[in-house]
Amino acid sequence: MLHNNMVYKGYRLTAAVSRISVGGSSRPAFTATVAVELAADQDRLGEPYVVPLFASGGFVSSPGMAVDAAINHGRTVVDAHARPV
Repeated sequence: MLHNNMVYKGYRLTAAVSRISVGGSSRPAFTATVAVELAADQDRLGEPYVVPLFASGGFVSSPGMAVDAAINHGRTVVDAHARPV
């Protein structure tokens, strides 16, 4: 089972993976975005963030790699916006 979400520093990070076509190739290609929300706000949808790798036209060869890239970007977003303790 592929896990597309995690809680990091009190924020839920959720990756949304998309399969794309790349130049007529039959090889699979994937991109993803990441939604970031406070973990306690389960009824709200998090704000989606574009992953820089995919925004620049990049892609990966498996859904797991797309999830990893999105979740890692989500961690960067949280670290950049985390409130001081």
